[in-house]
Amino acid sequence: MTSLITRQRLLRLASFSSTQLIVQMIGFGSGILLVRYMVQAQYGYYTLAVSMAGMAVTLCDLGLATAVMARGGRLANERAALGALVADAYALHRRLAWGMLAVLIPCCVALLWWQQTPLWQMAALTVLIVATALLGVRAGVALSIVRLLGHVGFQQKLDLAVNLAKLAVLVAATWLVLDATIACLVNLAVAAVSYLALVRHLDAHVELPARAPGLDRPALREHLWKQAPNTVYFVCSSQLALWLIGVFGSAERVAEVGALGRLGALFTLIGSVSSALVLPYFARRHQPGELASGFVGVNAFYACLLATLLVFAWVAPAPILWVLGGNYAGLQAELIWMVAAATLSAWGGAIYGIACARAWVMPVSLSISTGMLATVGAALLVDVSTVRGSFMINTAAGLAGTLAAVGYFAWKLRHHMSPTGLGLEGRR
Repeated sequence: MTSLITRQRLLRLASFSSTQLIVQMIGFGSGILLVRYMVQAQYGYYTLAVSMAGMAVTLCDLGLATAVMARGGRLANERAALGALVADAYALHRRLAWGMLAVLIPCCVALLWWQQTPLWQMAALTVLIVATALLGVRAGVALSIVRLLGHVGFQQKLDLAVNLAKLAVLVAATWLVLDATIACLVNLAVAAVSYLALVRHLDAHVELPARAPGLDRPALREHLWKQAPNTVYFVCSSQLALWLIGVFGSAERVAEVGALGRLGALFTLIGSVSSALVLPYFARRHQPGELASGFVGVNAFYACLLATLLVFAWVAPAPILWVLGGNYAGLQAELIWMVAAATLSAWGGAIYGIACARAWVMPVSLSISTGMLATVGAALLVDVSTVRGSFMINTAAGLAGTLAAVGYFAWKLRHHMSPTGLGLEGRR
């Protein structure tokens, strides 16, 4: 454990976490602004749009950013090699984008049409979702290299700047007009600014070639196709309950799910810290003792977090729900299930992420089979048109995903600690 928890790393963690806490508080304020000042039906449309944007990013990425980090872990000090890696990743992304468009656009139109979204707004939201996703994936690839270079300070400044600007624009919009379309337009602007800033930063620190050389493309593609089924499954399973409400429930019920989801800002903070500091640690480390101590530490942290948040949500739900406004004050039982679902999802996602950072991609037969059994079983037992039922399904899927991810990482770690595993790792 001492290899993971050092004085230098704790100081970096404290510095990064404090800045990210400010960033997430600003982001939380933006989210609460949308919940309180947007008409409930419009917030339902916005929730569906954000859900589809998340699916679009995943379909257009398929683990590409993680593959770049896994591949680039050995190239952190080679400017030219990192530049070639980025160029190959962008070339691969262009091909993935066409497949994403073919799947996303019909799904997006169908969900919004089912909720009786006005035709003009349906078209506008679809265009904004696609554009935001394309920029988001490109920014994610660039951010992977920035993290490998250890330029955490730049990421902090960028996050702080774009979130402050977003909050200012949304505050101004409350005095004029604030609906799902305006909110998605703001998201697109944030994605565009982030991408341009990251590309400019990379230009100054890596040697980007004029054309993609293609040397890293086979390795990226291999990592991608191994990870793609799991990635698609995870994004679909995490959004399935929301989509079921979108089909069988009303826009108001969708809005309630989205409003409770805004309380998950803590997990966004944890995810940011994990992506910036924890994933690079596992990508660069090869000693079994260091990997084992890090694995134990991550699991212990999430176990304590789950217990603490469940107790807090059960003992004092009213003060938490007050933040969302009067329309959502009655969701006390739903709050407990939301906390359980969000924590388990973050836990499983963290373990899956550190495994992918080491190119230990979970087999499809394990991840999808366990998750589908849990999801289908829960869907048969609950009312899928209710908010509580939605979070119950997510809790079951999150628990299954966490158990599968933890078990698989432990098995791979045990194999890595064997003499045969160490020899293979040395040649990987």
